[in-house]
Amino acid sequence: MSSLFQNYTRRPIHLVKGKGTIVTDANGKDYLDFTSGIAVLSLGHTHPAIVQAIQEQSEKLWHISNLFENPEQEKLAETLVSDTHFAHAFFCNSGAEANEAAIKLARKHTGKHTIITFEKSFHGRTFGAMSATGQDKIRNGFGPLLETFKTVPFNDVSALEAVIDDEVGAIMLEVIQGEGGVNQVTPEFAQAISDICLANGILLIIDEVQTGISRTGTRYAYEQTVLKPDIMTLAKGLGGGFPIGAMLGTADLHDSLGPGTHGTTFGGNPLAVAVAQTVLDNVFVP
Repeated sequence: MSSLFQNYTRRPIHLVKGKGTIVTDANGKDYLDFTSGIAVLSLGHTHPAIVQAIQEQSEKLWHISNLFENPEQEKLAETLVSDTHFAHAFFCNSGAEANEAAIKLARKHTGKHTIITFEKSFHGRTFGAMSATGQDKIRNGFGPLLETFKTVPFNDVSALEAVIDDEVGAIMLEVIQGEGGVNQVTPEFAQAISDICLANGILLIIDEVQTGISRTGTRYAYEQTVLKPDIMTLAKGLGGGFPIGAMLGTADLHDSLGPGTHGTTFGGNPLAVAVAQTVLDNVFVP
């Protein structure tokens, strides 16, 4: 009998080491790792630059409260927003946390509670992120979800237009849906979202937890569309396997996330920031 909760269907393979795209089990058998730790290992297993970053940072500082200045966080934020329309970043530990921050920021900034999301979407398993997720298999069994999320069919312009009213504060989507099937936003739907947000003063949240950090050929997948998000969330590939998440926002949102409105104990810790900066230095090559 395992002492672990059985919330994962685990494969009977005990992996003990990895190098690049190859992992090795306890019996010495090698595997080509197509899972990449569920899409997190941007530079592969034990990349020399990441190993060096962890070693060097671990000898200086592992953790410090976000109540103190953090120049390394500032540098990472500048790298992420550089040459974009974003101005600010908030660091946390995961994609779900980043999406929770995005939901809070959108509601706080607009004073409106309704957020439109889409069928087959996936935004995380915390209560806010789960409420935003358009899949019953993720939400079943947990009782009433957070109110005022409206879920409509993906790539359906008429369905989207039908739920727009004065209470909508934000639209939240993945440019390419991942967990719900590889479904890409159509140019027509992207244009409709852009027009609706502009005409109604609705914030656009784009979840790039899976698609961000050059996964689709550009730094962020939205850059291949007409969409211009007010808020964007990142995780997975950002840390190259080390836990970190980020929420990016435009300059006009700055004052809505003032002191005391949101926080995290471990988010943006020195080890995570050192690894993420190393990932970006190797992926965001001029």
